[in-house]
Amino acid sequence: MPHKSLPGIVFSLLLATSPLLAQAPLAFEVATVKPSAPLDPAAIKGGTAHIGTRIDASRVDIGTASLFRLICTAYRLKPYQVSAPDWLKNAYFDVQAKIPAGVSADQVPEMLRTLLIERFGIKTHIDAKDQSVYALVVAPGGIKMKESAPEPPPPPPPAGTPAPRELSAPTVQGDVKLTVGPQGISIEMPDGEISGKIRATPKPGTGSQPMRLHLESSGTTMKSFADMLSVGVVDRPVVDKTGLTGAYEVAVDITEDDAMKVARASVLWLPTGGGGGDGGGGNPGANLAAPSGTSIMASIESLGLKLEPRKLPLDLLVIDHIEKTPTAN
Repeated sequence: MPHKSLPGIVFSLLLATSPLLAQAPLAFEVATVKPSAPLDPAAIKGGTAHIGTRIDASRVDIGTASLFRLICTAYRLKPYQVSAPDWLKNAYFDVQAKIPAGVSADQVPEMLRTLLIERFGIKTHIDAKDQSVYALVVAPGGIKMKESAPEPPPPPPPAGTPAPRELSAPTVQGDVKLTVGPQGISIEMPDGEISGKIRATPKPGTGSQPMRLHLESSGTTMKSFADMLSVGVVDRPVVDKTGLTGAYEVAVDITEDDAMKVARASVLWLPTGGGGGDGGGGNPGANLAAPSGTSIMASIESLGLKLEPRKLPLDLLVIDHIEKTPTAN
């Protein structure tokens, strides 16, 4: 074997590791992290509270986000896929950062991950654990949904109809577009976990029945529907086991209480509590009981679907260590 000099060995090692050196982790050009101020109800009502996420081509502004939410965003995971100490759900921070030139805003989660490593010293590992879940399956009678046809252009509104108000809420996954008009609220989700178009209209209560929200969506896949159910609607993750690959017309009714559970689980700044909430990876030892007590269950059954309690292995991001206070800005 030919002898190799020390400089030659060093050069060989540099060549061998050069791909790793070239793939430095993405990071913000500069970032400020500070504890969030207490929420002011008057500021929330007036629309001036520093809450939610705002992203443009060069800057990120995250207001009043729990550390747990920042972790979910940084690792592109749903709350039930993260096993973390409960205090992370009540530690709120504001993050303002500059995106480096030439880096896409779509890569904000990766830059946020680097920030968590550098400023909070986060350490993690992946662990597969059996968890109590609901399997979304086709009911014995078969599905009662129609596959979505290509959506025609909307008809022109009648003369004198006020123009609809269009709102756009930026998120890490893309813009959520809301159109408020005479026919209700149309919500267009970005591509990703929950896709398709959703129309929400209030449904007045009758007698002892509370007011409900009627949701209609088009172009909805069963994976997307299972993801939606997992976001606080039921008390454990929902996994698509229907075997259906098409996109469908889906209509469900939910009560105001169930709608608030979804809001608490979905919105960065709302306090958690009840339902799925911020659940840190679920409870593997929970009793396997059929779901009940939610207004959405009858709607699921009307679609020719059902939820079966099962135990399935799911990968969890386990938080081994994280500092309560970030390093100085």
